[in-house]
Amino acid sequence: MSTITVKKLLVHTYMLLFAMPIVGMIIWYFLSATLNSTTGQFSLENFNFVKEPVEYAGVNLPAIWPIVLNTLVYSSLIVVIEIIIAVPAAYAFSRLDFKGKLAAMKFLFLMRSFPAITLIIATFFILVQMDLVNTYLGVILVAISGSLPGRVYIMKGFFDEVPWDLEWAAMVDGCTRFKALMRVLVPYVFPGIGAIAVFAFLGAYGEWFLFKLFIFDDNMLTLAGYLSRLVTKENVIMNYGLITAIGLFYTIPLVVFYIFTQKIFLKVNLGGAKQV
Repeated sequence: MSTITVKKLLVHTYMLLFAMPIVGMIIWYFLSATLNSTTGQFSLENFNFVKEPVEYAGVNLPAIWPIVLNTLVYSSLIVVIEIIIAVPAAYAFSRLDFKGKLAAMKFLFLMRSFPAITLIIATFFILVQMDLVNTYLGVILVAISGSLPGRVYIMKGFFDEVPWDLEWAAMVDGCTRFKALMRVLVPYVFPGIGAIAVFAFLGAYGEWFLFKLFIFDDNMLTLAGYLSRLVTKENVIMNYGLITAIGLFYTIPLVVFYIFTQKIFLKVNLGGAKQV
């Protein structure tokens, strides 16, 4: 057996060992959701939430398909807004010299130094004063303010890796700075844009804490918030079959999403651009 074959075998074994707990979790989800705990018979009764609202032990939640739409719209808005803000901001920090640049960079780190939970009370009072409680705009503003500094810092690393010669050559050929950014730099840092888009989508898709704090209308929930209302309900006997069924429904889109976006991660180095 050649050395290359042995190395490949070790790598695949290593990856398989790490994947087994995840695969086991998904199998347990499926068995828990489809097997009757009393009779042990196969049943799809727990998946009735796909066609009717959820009602059990005093818990009443709306039909899930509008919740799915809420999740997709909310996640997409987060992705678009963060890209629109993070890319030009990162370009400015990487390429431009302006007064207060160092202070602004330090402020980005400062914004990441406080645990989000410590700012919740102040954030809530601000949203109340702005009349943004129980609105998507309020949740979006809070979510973006917490994640945007990290996105800017990641994108700055990608712009730092782009040779200045490419931008200068484009400007010598007649491009304005904006055209050079859009036509030369953006294609070069596209793996970075793809990376922050994926991170933004996954973060928004899994967001439940902000919806629990700032959203009081169950019809405005996302999937994560929808599931959390079942899990965090007090003084209620848990229907684990229903919870795991909804959890499986919630998890499958993420698995599919990872399958289609893994190539982006293979091209990414968080310190800058990397070609594969």
